[in-house]
Amino acid sequence: MARFGLFAGAVGCYDGAILLEFAVRRLIVSASLAASLTATGLAPAPATAADFTAFRVSCTNGGAFLLGEVPEGKNAQPVLDALCPCLEAGFASYEQAEIDALEADLRTGTSDEAKAKYPAYQELQAKATGVLGTCFASQAVMDAAKAEGL
Repeated sequence: MARFGLFAGAVGCYDGAILLEFAVRRLIVSASLAASLTATGLAPAPATAADFTAFRVSCTNGGAFLLGEVPEGKNAQPVLDALCPCLEAGFASYEQAEIDALEADLRTGTSDEAKAKYPAYQELQAKATGVLGTCFASQAVMDAAKAEGL
């Protein structure tokens, strides 16, 4: 299944070798960026916490988009149950407009609406892809995928 937009780099959890390579690369980039921003004091802090209500719904329903096609008879829900809270935690410092763009991307499966909602979409895409890679590499997500045979 082709994935478009913000999470275009996502791969199915059932493809372990590719997932691991993807996750490690994203983890390194994400950690480097986070360390750089923290060290320079440039890590943004929103004035108020973003509302993740719509994001949670779209993430929970976004299995095919986030994970690709799940083999028949396999249950992706435990993987999403681990992945979605990780994504939310990773996006906790994002502004509401960014969360709205991410939610639109998850809900629609394309970046058209997200680009309309958030003019700096390319930068958001790069930033969010790092979080996605970190979450795919998390022990909770890997354990859930393994337990489900994905």
